[in-house]
Amino acid sequence: MIKVAMIGAGSVVFSKNLTGDILSFPEFKNATFSYMDIDEDRLEVGAALCRKVGQALGASPTIEATLDRKKALEGADFVINMVQIGGFDSTLVDFEIPRKYGLGFTIADTTGPGGFFRALRTYPMLKGLVEDMMEICPKAVLLNYSNPMSMNMQTITRNSNIQAVGLCHSVQGTLNQIMGYIGVNPAEVGFTCAGINHMAFYTKLERAGIDLYPQLFEAMADPATFAKNKVRFELMKRLGYFITESSEHNAEYNPWFIPRGKDKIAEFSVPMDEYLRRCDGIVDEFERMKVFARSEDPITVHKSHEYGSTIIHSMVTGTPSVVYGNMPNNGAISNLPNDAIAEVPTLVDRAGLQFTTVGALPPQLIGYMMPHVTQHELFIRAAQEGRRDHIYQAAMFDPLTGATLSTDEIVEMCDELIVAHGDLLPPLDTKKTLIPTSGKTFNPPTPQELRASWDAAQKEGHEDDLLSWRVLGPFPQHFADGEVSTSWVAPDVDEDIFASGEHKSGWRETIGNKKGYVNLGRAIGNHDNAVAYAYTELESVHARETLIKCGSDDGIKVWINGVVVHENDTRRGYTEKEDEAPIRLEEGVNRILVKITNAVHGWGFGVAVPKPNF
Repeated sequence: MIKVAMIGAGSVVFSKNLTGDILSFPEFKNATFSYMDIDEDRLEVGAALCRKVGQALGASPTIEATLDRKKALEGADFVINMVQIGGFDSTLVDFEIPRKYGLGFTIADTTGPGGFFRALRTYPMLKGLVEDMMEICPKAVLLNYSNPMSMNMQTITRNSNIQAVGLCHSVQGTLNQIMGYIGVNPAEVGFTCAGINHMAFYTKLERAGIDLYPQLFEAMADPATFAKNKVRFELMKRLGYFITESSEHNAEYNPWFIPRGKDKIAEFSVPMDEYLRRCDGIVDEFERMKVFARSEDPITVHKSHEYGSTIIHSMVTGTPSVVYGNMPNNGAISNLPNDAIAEVPTLVDRAGLQFTTVGALPPQLIGYMMPHVTQHELFIRAAQEGRRDHIYQAAMFDPLTGATLSTDEIVEMCDELIVAHGDLLPPLDTKKTLIPTSGKTFNPPTPQELRASWDAAQKEGHEDDLLSWRVLGPFPQHFADGEVSTSWVAPDVDEDIFASGEHKSGWRETIGNKKGYVNLGRAIGNHDNAVAYAYTELESVHARETLIKCGSDDGIKVWINGVVVHENDTRRGYTEKEDEAPIRLEEGVNRILVKITNAVHGWGFGVAVPKPNF
């Protein structure tokens, strides 16, 4: 029976999901799982959750938990890496130091300074992991899920002969998303996607031999559809093909949105600092998982769309499959460098993982990718050769950084980032060159200073957010009765009474975060196919005409003083102030009722009303 070692298993939700995927195959019901992490508390929670998964699936896995990486690797057939080095404190460094120079990000985990400094932090651990594998389990297959994918795969493949593949869910996730825009079942679609991780393009989208791109362009012409994925639709409009990964990711991969200023950022609903907000939520989620892991409550297991379990099944049983993997290009894309890390269709069977040949991609798509491929190459040479100048150059070639900062600013920012990350980085001054440093001396920032910078950034531009709410719910709708919508009203609910502010028991107080987001998952729990209500009051010195601005995950309906002023019955992730509607505030107290729908997973909302200018 197989043994799977999970390195970084303190990523408790991800390790739980991958364990459930593997155990869902009957052949692996008795598999051995060795969970490894350096955080004993997280490791304990992760292992407990995975034991619950085994019980829920009627499986009998052997589950080990260890702080010793070499012990976890002993006898492993497959190794799954999901490590992030440095945690939230290092992520704050990646955001807050560039912020001082006027450089902002949305995610900062793929490319640019955030991406390659994350890769540099990961380099010593990942190099050590593959060296351990060559010694302890040289025939094991390494599945890497850690970002930045392309740079981490450079670390793996340039330092070992281990069979390895990088895995991401953006190809299959994006396909499902865009087929939803045109009402086509993804299972009926023949497609080819190729490029580099987070920047691969669908070069073919067909159903029964019919090209689906005309339908996708037609759907894009609908403002409501365009609004669901503004950045990626804009890229498709200009480049001719739809790109993987989200609009928030792609907004920072080019010079066309963030460097154009606040108006362009608002026009395309670019969620600046999105990853930092997610990190705040991850801390809360872990605390909930810790309580659940120690309880007697059973766990519900749903198979994810991650490729890891499919690869393991194909390699063990010989059942062939096709996934999208990240490995050295070696001619799969003929106009991409051979040593670039490409993402293309990948055949899997007992023989292992084999790239298919895609051929040449359209030149405009290669043009989009190549600045990032250059960064990947400069990163790996900086790490292996100890060259600080290659870090400067990687930042210079990043489209976002290059469009925002001067070369002097880039060098100074990189020097400060190197000091701030300190011993987490590999040596970067091994090889001296004629390229000058900034010549400046920096002190490493304290966690308190970084947090204060982040807190101040969150408050900027959010003076109009409504933060204090009372919430009621959830009100679940049976799936047999259809998908929940803003028009659905639960039995025994009188929305007119709710809108009037005449509330009985059951309402609870909650507060939005520093960016105005009210996390309903935190306030009342995550519930699929359900609605919830939120109520607040806003006092106005004078009667006035103004706007209400709101965002929601998923749909939203808003009443002011008992009158519906806005409704958007949609499925979407949260983007602050994505909707706006004209309203009239009366002199005195104004009653605001919000209704939120949730299809699946998390939900929440944010509402802002501009302050009077008189």
